[in-house]
Amino acid sequence: MTTTPVPAACTLTLTAIETDPLSPGPEAEAHLRTCRPCQEARVVWLAQEEVPEVLAPAGYHQRLPDRILRKLPLRTPLHRRVAPLTWAVAATLLMAVGAGAFWAGRANRTPLVEASLPRATEGVETTTVSDTPFHDREEDAARIHALSAEEMQALLKQLDTPSPSPK
Repeated sequence: MTTTPVPAACTLTLTAIETDPLSPGPEAEAHLRTCRPCQEARVVWLAQEEVPEVLAPAGYHQRLPDRILRKLPLRTPLHRRVAPLTWAVAATLLMAVGAGAFWAGRANRTPLVEASLPRATEGVETTTVSDTPFHDREEDAARIHALSAEEMQALLKQLDTPSPSPK
């Protein structure tokens, strides 16, 4: 985007408007009758208001929150006055219900079903259970270390020979 240079006549007129927008001078007045952008610039310059800043007394803004709070009515919130009493009542009620349920549960501790089978001590066979829960032949496998070299060779030959399959 290119900007076009401002013509010299417009520059002089704008400077005159900045100096005195109500009476910029005869040359500027003549130019304003023919140049629309300069007319708009004069209107914009006149529309700007010079409003003086409103001054507040010293410390006004610092004292303002206190002044507002003094005008509000003093009340303690309802939840702050009632809360401790409400919590105490709720805790007492909860403890009473819990203790009552506990004692009521202890009073009814009879079993629902009782086993009443007679004990048969006669005719019960006792079986001996080995100390190890593994195979019966495990002790034989544990004794393989005690075999001599000749016995080990004989065992290996016995294992290598195929056994006849049952028909």
